[in-house]
Amino acid sequence: MKINLTLFGTLLLIFFTVDCNSQDKGIQIDYDKVKVIESVYVIDHNGIDIKQQPDVNSKTLGKYNYGEQLDIIEINKGWLGVRDRITREYEEDGHKIESTGWEKVYVQENQTGKLSNIQLTQQDLNVIISLTKNGKTEHFVNGDSLTNYLKFELIDRIAFLSKKSTSVNFLLSDTTPNRKKNGKIELFCEKKNKLYIDKPNEEVEAQKYSYIGQIEFLNKYVVKGSYYESSDYKLIDKTSGEETQTLAEYPYISTDKKHIICIYANPYEPAGDVELYVIKDKQTILVISASFKNWMPAIEKEDIFWSTDGYLYVPALHVKAFWNEQGGIDDNYQYIRIKPL
Repeated sequence: MKINLTLFGTLLLIFFTVDCNSQDKGIQIDYDKVKVIESVYVIDHNGIDIKQQPDVNSKTLGKYNYGEQLDIIEINKGWLGVRDRITREYEEDGHKIESTGWEKVYVQENQTGKLSNIQLTQQDLNVIISLTKNGKTEHFVNGDSLTNYLKFELIDRIAFLSKKSTSVNFLLSDTTPNRKKNGKIELFCEKKNKLYIDKPNEEVEAQKYSYIGQIEFLNKYVVKGSYYESSDYKLIDKTSGEETQTLAEYPYISTDKKHIICIYANPYEPAGDVELYVIKDKQTILVISASFKNWMPAIEKEDIFWSTDGYLYVPALHVKAFWNEQGGIDDNYQYIRIKPL
């Protein structure tokens, strides 16, 4: 039988083109019908390549970053099938078209692990995503290293606990003489008293105040303000009755009484936010505020403390491991100490 080679070649080309297009579409899945076997996390600090097939030579579709949670729908001889929304580009009539849909993609199993495997390294600590100084803010999409102003060290739990007995605190919690009455706090000052009144029923303009105490060497009262979606700490001069500073968080005062650090977890970024103040002539001056890319402080303020060695000691978590799988703050803490330069 004589074969028409031209026709055969045409059919082969058509088959090859269809097969390639089919492969390029990936393994499409029905989100509602596939079953998630387990959730794992990326534990390779360099991230994981997303592969179209369970093969190192398969097409790479992108990368999962360190700490990302992956929904696993298949386990395949050292490879994990992941449920994900993939965006692909096609060319039709000379135009690029984007299409997004649910697919099964693959990662190597040995680059994944449990939430507890997500850990901070020393190199993670000083990476920032924003910096504010002199009233100007810079943003760093890919992160930048903060090499001035503050020194960071990763320490173990034993070192953290050993320093608790050397902690210092200059904020006197004398709540009795300034107890709130009927939703009002009146601070007695030499020239004029300062009054704070709660407005609990104002919805977005709601405000509630708590007397925290006083910093005697600064001659300041400290009052916390809680609002609809924010809070702050106010310093009030005990002589004039005026507010002299509004801080983003609880003021931790250094052992030498030269600095204040305010530190708090920002779940919206997410990031660890830090404000550094210098104390001069009984006044507090903001030096910088920065958002740290990789970590957030954990627990409550009483677990953060200054030691007589001049460091601020902070329990912390990697931002990707801050929340546990039940939605609360994870308790697999690491520990950082911070010192002004």
